[in-house]
Amino acid sequence: MRTVAAPARWVWGLSGLVTVAVLAIPGARLIATAGDPWPAQNPNRTVTRTVTVPQPVTRLDVQTYGTPVQVTAGPGRLVQVTETITWNPQGGWPPGVTQSVSDGRLTLADPVCNVNDQCGVSFAVTVPRDVAVTVATEGAPIAVSGAAGASLDSGGAPVRATGTDGALNVTTEGGPLEVDGLTGPLYADTGGGPLLARGVAAATATVITGGGQALVGLTAAPDAVMVSTDGGPGTLAVPGGPYALTADSDGGPLLVGIATNPAASRTITINTGGGPLLVQSATSGTSASSKVPAPTVPDPVKVPAPGKG
Repeated sequence: MRTVAAPARWVWGLSGLVTVAVLAIPGARLIATAGDPWPAQNPNRTVTRTVTVPQPVTRLDVQTYGTPVQVTAGPGRLVQVTETITWNPQGGWPPGVTQSVSDGRLTLADPVCNVNDQCGVSFAVTVPRDVAVTVATEGAPIAVSGAAGASLDSGGAPVRATGTDGALNVTTEGGPLEVDGLTGPLYADTGGGPLLARGVAAATATVITGGGQALVGLTAAPDAVMVSTDGGPGTLAVPGGPYALTADSDGGPLLVGIATNPAASRTITINTGGGPLLVQSATSGTSASSKVPAPTVPDPVKVPAPGKG
């Protein structure tokens, strides 16, 4: 076990005025990872720090470079941030972590790790329930629970969004997506990854999977839904009706079990490009979730070793 001889750098800003402070990390423990694949003379180190943000926050922006992010809404009024910093000590001291608050927007980032693949910073953040969230990880998992709207881009990794009270915009670039509970509009593009969306009470929903399976269950009659799977199986469950339905499986199996009317004000467009297509009532005897296996979304809070991704 080593003691940090030089501190990490923290950057804080308030109302556009940025203050730079160099702080020691009290009580920090540096831990060599068991079974570390790096050479014995060059083990990685990890330090964890938790801080409470004193300023009021209405929006959270997080940017990482290959390390996971978890955001959870809680009952408190202050934001709490836990950072897990992993780095190769042969490459220098722990990377600086940028934190700034301006006009209610809290920004968290690990800019050093954008150019140094021997380090990484993961974030676990607890926010008030009225905070909207934007997260980009460039290849690491994202999990967001209870946000007041979210915009998420995992760059190929899994995403899980639960209990979102507002609009949800997700891009996974091949990673699986799970949505459980949503009250606002949905836009999701998985780029080939599977998608499971249930408990969705959205007036509008757009789902594009690029070959991955799509399973979408709505709990309130939507104004407009568009689903495109480009070859993957597509299952859509909606309540009420009738709907003006355009359904094209391009030769694949097709089953429609809802009331339709071309003059209806509510519209559904679903195209599977050859994959099986099912549109059914959300109140039918068989749940839509039983038709297609849910995608597996790994635990998003594990921190990969720097330089390995």
